[in-house]
Amino acid sequence: MLPNELFIHPLRQLALLLQKIQQHDIDLLDAVLTDEQFPLWQQAQTAIGFSLRACCALCEKEVPTFTKPMPVWLDLQQQIQLSLDYLTLLTAKDFDGWQQKPIATTAGFAELELAGEQFVYLYALPNFYFHYSMVYAIARAQQVPLSKADFDGWHQYPAGFSFLR
Repeated sequence: MLPNELFIHPLRQLALLLQKIQQHDIDLLDAVLTDEQFPLWQQAQTAIGFSLRACCALCEKEVPTFTKPMPVWLDLQQQIQLSLDYLTLLTAKDFDGWQQKPIATTAGFAELELAGEQFVYLYALPNFYFHYSMVYAIARAQQVPLSKADFDGWHQYPAGFSFLR
């Protein structure tokens, strides 16, 4: 599986998750889990950005910018769609030798140099899923009725199911 393919399904799922969150009664774009963390909109943008940041580094391409400052729901959906459009155009040739390619990046204030495979599996994917999970966690903390199926798109549960009953 090529690195871009690792992000396509979860990005589509993030789009569906954001639609479901938007349908809730209150605007949650600025909601946070704690005052020290990014708001929902920035968690979403950061997750989306990691998909591009990872794939572009491995393809030696400049990372396109699809973000808008202080986005509304539609902006986030457009950012996801533009990112998906970009990622689906990348080919196996673009990723030639990606596993061994040295990738220089930063993690907070740390400077890292990782082989491409380490970069994808130990850095980019965990960071993508961290920020994606924060979107889900913020929404759940705000009482948006979401399930694991909303997060991963695979799980199925009957209506009204709870692990606590």
